Amino acid sequence: MEFFDSLVIPPSENHVLLLKYILTITLMLFIPYVGMMLGAAFISTYFNKKGKLEGNKLYARFAKDVIEKLTITNSAEFALGTIPVLSALFAYAQLLYGAKTIAISIMALSAVIFIIAFTFIYKYRNTFKIESVLQAYRRFANPEILKTNDKDVKEIETFEENVVSSNSTSGTAGKYLLLTAVYLFAGTTALASSPNMWEQVGNILQVIFSWQSLFSFLSLVSIGGIVTGAAIIFYFFNWQGGLKDIDDEYAAFVKKFAGGLTLVSGVSLPLMLLISYLYLPAIAQSPAVFYYMIITLIVTLILCNFVYAMIKNSDVQSGTVVFILVFVLVLFNIIKDQAAFGNAIHEQTLEATKVAEQLEIEAKNKTIQTTGINPQQIYDTKCIACHKFDQRLVGPPYDLTVPKYNGDVQKLAEYIFNPQKIDPNFPPMPNQGLKKKEATAVAQWLISKVGKK
Repeated sequence: MEFFDSLVIPPSENHVLLLKYILTITLMLFIPYVGMMLGAAFISTYFNKKGKLEGNKLYARFAKDVIEKLTITNSAEFALGTIPVLSALFAYAQLLYGAKTIAISIMALSAVIFIIAFTFIYKYRNTFKIESVLQAYRRFANPEILKTNDKDVKEIETFEENVVSSNSTSGTAGKYLLLTAVYLFAGTTALASSPNMWEQVGNILQVIFSWQSLFSFLSLVSIGGIVTGAAIIFYFFNWQGGLKDIDDEYAAFVKKFAGGLTLVSGVSLPLMLLISYLYLPAIAQSPAVFYYMIITLIVTLILCNFVYAMIKNSDVQSGTVVFILVFVLVLFNIIKDQAAFGNAIHEQTLEATKVAEQLEIEAKNKTIQTTGINPQQIYDTKCIACHKFDQRLVGPPYDLTVPKYNGDVQKLAEYIFNPQKIDPNFPPMPNQGLKKKEATAVAQWLISKVGKK
């Protein structure tokens, strides 16, 4: 946490609001993408292995199609994975500035594991392309030439074995690293919303072996299953007309598997959400959090009805609607989580904004010091006869008037430079003949002095 304190700054009040919006948008990109990646990695490696062991071409094709479609493109790793996870990390680090918790340190570890996992999964994805090239070569190469070039054939076979081995290793490493990263991320976000646990949880094992972490993780896995199943239906049958050369047997298999995955995940999600809600500390709960959870559950129910109808009628025409509903579900779930997080860190945020205000005052004081102008001396020679901070003299006390400028140095400086009558209970302030930079220095000094009282 000390490392991040040196990189981030304490957020101001406006900065806190901006960070919350950024975090919501970031998670809206990151959660569905990670859910699809996790689902695609486990499904593809399972059917790839099963297909090769049984010699089942349908399973082998499904393994290849799932990983290629759901990982989208190579650039998606950076745009939807790496950038959002780093953005979320620094948003959490700033919102938890100065908090005595290991949540950010463990979240940083999860971010590193995410990036490594993405690399392995995309390497696994690319091995399918190499396998396709080798298969095409074997189909179109002249058999007579292959027979007379035993050395070349052996080299090709060796290369093919290496590709298959790399495929298996990369896929296995990627999926388990991603699963680990998701678990740590779920655990640390749950911990971040539980200030009562910050000082009690002092190491990573306490985060791992926590019921709150487990059910937050299972909620994410359920959402991942919903996103994955809906994405398979959408990309295989609806997006740009669906896959080409898809026969009835393959289509029926994909519909049954993807529909079942979406439905099972959708049915399990409400239970996970309810248990996770019960584990929220009282400080994080509010009517808004409860209402957003109810909306999430309603959207989940509607989505499950659509999916059940798709399975029953073997009709994927509503696949686009289901895919849109998935994103609505994810959106309300993220808003729910962020509302709970905001409630939980309210006191922490107030402390951080106080630090930000103090640093701003100190920065202004340093600016004054570098101008060569002594505002204290100006006050002692020109202002003190009519003004004090806490007593009424000829003019009103500064403790009463300065706060009205709400820290706006330029506005107060303009008044000091060219005073106008404001309060009929006091005589007009005479122009003191100050230069603009002197008026600015005095304004900054007055705001800093009143801010410290």
